[in-house]
Amino acid sequence: MSNRNPPPRPSTGQRKPSGQRTTLPPPPPKPPPPAPAPPPKTAPVPPPPPKQAPPPSKPTQPQSETSVLSQAVSLASRSQRSNMSLKKNHLIWVYVLHAALTTFAVIQLVTLRVMKQNFGLLLSPTVPSFVWLLLAVGCVLILAFVYLANHCPCNCLLAIVIVEMVVIFVNCEQWPRVSLPWMGGILVIVLVLNILLYMMGIYLPLKLLPGHVFMIIVTLCCLVITVSIYVIVYLNGNRYILRYASMVSLLYAATLILFTVTVVHQRRYEYVDRQDNVLQASILAMLFVYMIDVLSTIVRFSQHLVEKI
Repeated sequence: MSNRNPPPRPSTGQRKPSGQRTTLPPPPPKPPPPAPAPPPKTAPVPPPPPKQAPPPSKPTQPQSETSVLSQAVSLASRSQRSNMSLKKNHLIWVYVLHAALTTFAVIQLVTLRVMKQNFGLLLSPTVPSFVWLLLAVGCVLILAFVYLANHCPCNCLLAIVIVEMVVIFVNCEQWPRVSLPWMGGILVIVLVLNILLYMMGIYLPLKLLPGHVFMIIVTLCCLVITVSIYVIVYLNGNRYILRYASMVSLLYAATLILFTVTVVHQRRYEYVDRQDNVLQASILAMLFVYMIDVLSTIVRFSQHLVEKI
């Protein structure tokens, strides 16, 4: 026999409703949070400038180097002051000697003219007048290039000899024939002309003044012109043509004075030997006296032309 299912057991409580069980679906998955929006693009910030390194501190000079620099500065200032004093003394000596020699020569020329002493009548038949001028130029060359002659007392004696030679030359030419009023006028003209030339040589720019090359060229040209004039006078016999030689000589003497003044004031050379003052004073005095002869010759020939007219 088959076992039967036992009858259901009566329940005493409320019975649950029978039926099919309903199951709730699982909640949908939460969506992932949205990604944060990217920040707006901005201009790139320039990198900060590199920090400048602090300037290196100056090394402190040792005491010995500082003292050496101070000594060098003091020596430089002292040498500059000594150069200025040397230049001042040089100028004083040059112009004092120049004034003494020139005054001595002018006194002799005035005395000879007042006493009517004509060396042309006394010496020229034996010794031509130009020989005295050549001797004076030779003494200047000796004073310039001979070492022993450029020291005292030889340089002073040579300076006196140079001036005396030029005085004899002037008194052999037209100076004794100039009238007394014209004698004073010639001396004043020569003095004023020399002062003007000195001022020009001191203050004018060097570009406007004669230099070494220019003086060499002018010297050669003047020599050629003067020799040509004397040859023409010798062949022609017309002595009045010599006034052209006098004019050329006046221009050359003025140019040489301009050049000499620039050398005296050390505008061309920074250093001048302390014994060169006698040489420079002698050259200036010789040119001063020579210009007296040139102007007296021009005056005499001008008077002759006026008398003929």
